[in-house]
Amino acid sequence: MDSHSKVVLITGINGFTGKYLTDFLISKDYKVYGITNQKDQCDSKVFYSDILNLEELKKVVDKIKPNYIFHLAAISFVQHKNISEIYNVNVVGTQNLLAACLDNKENLKKVILASSATVYGTQNTDVLSEELCPNPINHYGISKYAMEQIGKTYFQELPIIITRPFNYTAPGHGEQFVIPKIAKAFKNREKTLELGNLDVFREYNSIEYVCDVYYKLMGSDINSEIVNIASGRVHSLSQIIEVFKEKSNHNINIQINPNFVRKDEVKSLIGSTLKLDKLIENKDINSNSIEKIIESFLK
Repeated sequence: MDSHSKVVLITGINGFTGKYLTDFLISKDYKVYGITNQKDQCDSKVFYSDILNLEELKKVVDKIKPNYIFHLAAISFVQHKNISEIYNVNVVGTQNLLAACLDNKENLKKVILASSATVYGTQNTDVLSEELCPNPINHYGISKYAMEQIGKTYFQELPIIITRPFNYTAPGHGEQFVIPKIAKAFKNREKTLELGNLDVFREYNSIEYVCDVYYKLMGSDINSEIVNIASGRVHSLSQIIEVFKEKSNHNINIQINPNFVRKDEVKSLIGSTLKLDKLIENKDINSNSIEKIIESFLK
């Protein structure tokens, strides 16, 4: 299709991350193509393909002949009810994509597989580094760890980086996720809001920060590595709510709904940035304050 050396293929291009990453890469003069499983979302640069159909995937990859691939397509909601779908999409879909890449690997400079920080699960440390043995405690985390293992079997054949993003968000993120849910309540100036455990600590990074890290990993000489996309900055939901109150000049009565408290919930997820800091430089940390993130939701 194109011999241009800046051709990118994004699976799950119309998802939350895919949309932001597409705009970011286009701003850097890359030609961005995508794969979606929604036929009504297709156009001249977005192709329909079921990632569980290997032959369909092969046709798309052969047509685009990408230099870079971001594999973002996944079931990403931890509480997704269809367990078999989680494993089919997250594990079998990744296997199919990597198999489809083998016929076009002469064009490939980088394949970035998006895993998740949830693979760490419960650990006996507050700071989660890539040196730890993963211990996922839910089906989503287990499926992502299995995806990583599949990816590692291709390390000798394809230029792969596996990333473990910690929580990140921005406007457009689904309201089943906690920050968009809180933002909607404050924007609508609701009186009450039901949440789960307010004393869990998570990173809440900006999408701009994540896209910048992806971009720098994409252009690096690094292969066959697993790396956190993290900032090491964490906040509890109680702290997040206080910032929303301040920025919106509105107060909400927060009620704890036991149905929203996850069993075996990990108390704290803090990502070590030591490895990431060695691999890339000059991360866009200025975009990553929780105040700026919350302000973006309240516009």
